[in-house]
Amino acid sequence: MPFMPFQTRPGFYYVYDMNKNSVYKTDKQRYDSLCDIKNESNEDTRVLSEFQEKGLLLDSSIERIEHPASQLLEYQMKRCISTVTFQMSQNCNLRCSYCPYSDNGIYDNRARSDKNIKWDTVQKGIDFLIANSVDSDNLHVSFYGGEPLIVKELVVRAMRYTVEQISGKNITFGMTTNATLLDHKFAEAVKDFNISIMVSLDGPKEIHDKNRSYADGRGSFDTLRENIMNIKEHFPELYKKITYNTVIYPGTSYHSIFEFFRNNQDIFDYSKVSFNELSQNYTDMKISYDESYYSERNYELLKAYLLLLGKINNKAAPELKGEIERIYSYKQIFTPQKSTGPIAHPSGTCVPGLKKLFIDVNGNFYPCERIDENSALMNIGSLEKGFDIEKVREVLNVGTVSEEACRNCWAFHCCNMCPISSDNGKDKHYSKSYKLSKCNNVKAIALEKLKDYTMLREFKFDFNEESIML
Repeated sequence: MPFMPFQTRPGFYYVYDMNKNSVYKTDKQRYDSLCDIKNESNEDTRVLSEFQEKGLLLDSSIERIEHPASQLLEYQMKRCISTVTFQMSQNCNLRCSYCPYSDNGIYDNRARSDKNIKWDTVQKGIDFLIANSVDSDNLHVSFYGGEPLIVKELVVRAMRYTVEQISGKNITFGMTTNATLLDHKFAEAVKDFNISIMVSLDGPKEIHDKNRSYADGRGSFDTLRENIMNIKEHFPELYKKITYNTVIYPGTSYHSIFEFFRNNQDIFDYSKVSFNELSQNYTDMKISYDESYYSERNYELLKAYLLLLGKINNKAAPELKGEIERIYSYKQIFTPQKSTGPIAHPSGTCVPGLKKLFIDVNGNFYPCERIDENSALMNIGSLEKGFDIEKVREVLNVGTVSEEACRNCWAFHCCNMCPISSDNGKDKHYSKSYKLSKCNNVKAIALEKLKDYTMLREFKFDFNEESIML
């Protein structure tokens, strides 16, 4: 049924209407009745009928699942590409405990090899971006690995070639690196390019070195820190463009990581740190975090709510930037609408390759850098053949494999299931059973977002981003 009754706190009862993507306050009696109907434990539908007589909580209006971008797909893929990410190498100088390139048996989506990308592939990839981006004013070229700085000369050459070949557009660059090869010479070579660098840093030395070590077991923290300090001293403008990706491994103290960044902001800018749990995609291993981890994370989230509601000092804003940005995103998710059309698609799916085209060392195309490189389903073309439009269309319309369930799902507009999370990496087409196996977790996350959004509304928060200076 396309509605969901829920509570935010004792005495506050609501029901969410999928068709209108709207929340309505109700009383306990009606709430209990709707819960019984939702759980199929009561056949008395009088309360539901009351809502439906007012045009609310109606049966799903969706007749067919189809992504709205499907009709203009050929046009978009020929003229609107905005980003390419190159897999510069399938090798890495580190053997991080949870990285698939370490061949650790956790993830199945890729494996380490000695293969690096060739200049001819990079050049063709940039030429492809130029040829297929006529209607895009902002272009982005990114470098990924393995470790992209294993072939740092190709990274520099690619940036030079890009700016030489493109005029009249805004060009930016990006790179994800472990920073152990982020030396003075490379910084000097790229300092005048508009490049942002994401550094993988998992917290204090004892935590970082445990998970991010060299092949011989040596930790990488000291080298990373030395390189960051060198850039800060000699290339201050480049230093401002460094951000950090922190992966929190199960059993690790979130509080210790948080305190590390808060106490070392003279080197590692806390406002530029993104915290992430291990991905649940492309692994048969059960990844779980203990209660203390969620308690620590929820405490920081609580502080973000208190800041937004004006209950604590604005000085905390930089360190809570990530949480605040996530909360602001709820406004886009839960914007009310008059109705849901007869042809629609669950949220969470971007057009594969349009905003994040990933080109591997062999010149193959994938929707983004998080895919399974061995997945026949996710391979959407190549530099040699261009886009396989029908494959792009299939990957885009992930909702069609579970159409009946999606049509009647209350979380239709707040679903975060994308092609990557729906791909098991083994079949040539989406597996209905595999996709549906992810739904309970997706709906649980959506419900928490819905509760948080509604709670902020209770306290009259208007989601005006300009109200908080970050």
